[in-house]
Amino acid sequence: MDTVWIIAAAGAVILLVVVLLLRSRGSERVIDSGAPPATAASAHPADAGSDDTPDPALDPASQITTAGEVLELRGKDDAECGLADWLMEDAERSLDIDLAKDRLGMVRIADAALKASADLKTSGQASVSLPYLVADSGGPKSYQRNFTRHEAEIGMADHGALLVDELIRWRGRDQRTVALAEWLEAAIEEESDSGTGLDAASTVRVADAVDQAMADIARSGRAVVDLPGLTRDGGGRQDFRVEFDRETLNAMIGED
Repeated sequence: MDTVWIIAAAGAVILLVVVLLLRSRGSERVIDSGAPPATAASAHPADAGSDDTPDPALDPASQITTAGEVLELRGKDDAECGLADWLMEDAERSLDIDLAKDRLGMVRIADAALKASADLKTSGQASVSLPYLVADSGGPKSYQRNFTRHEAEIGMADHGALLVDELIRWRGRDQRTVALAEWLEAAIEEESDSGTGLDAASTVRVADAVDQAMADIARSGRAVVDLPGLTRDGGGRQDFRVEFDRETLNAMIGED
């Protein structure tokens, strides 16, 4: 009799183990290796984050016609907006397309401009690669462009109508350097008999001269800014030259 109970109890234990194993297997998460990979939005919902921080450029009511206006809606500065518009114009020219009514294309250009801006400031060069930017009857078209900081600065100054001090701020210079840029720009305008501003190339030349002057002051206490043949929007040329030492610089920019 005891043997029968032992066998019955053992059977009950075995049955219970089998039931638990079946339940355990039924609750396992099955990964389908043939399924498409998760998208960035599904893998990282916080990064997709448009519920809490919607992109104003994607609002159908927003009136945007350029990539620069996309960044303007996001509160970015004129330098980055100018860079976006320069890239958009370059893409339109190289691909023979019109992006003015392509909202998603403009947003992609704007996002690329922001990344390029950071690269330009750290390494002096950038690369933009936008596969399948648009498609037409001939198929998809991709945009790719490598460029230096000098090329980009002329483009952004042209499209963003930048002043010298704005370009210096975009470069990340300190307030003392920005103040010198403001002073030099005012001095150049005072000597000019033209009612137009500096063109993009001359704006970059003056910004470069500002940086060089600050380096010279730090090294030797004296600087010479010599800028022959500055050109202006709509034509006109101007020569500009000024010499100053550290004490004069401090007086010019209002420091003791």
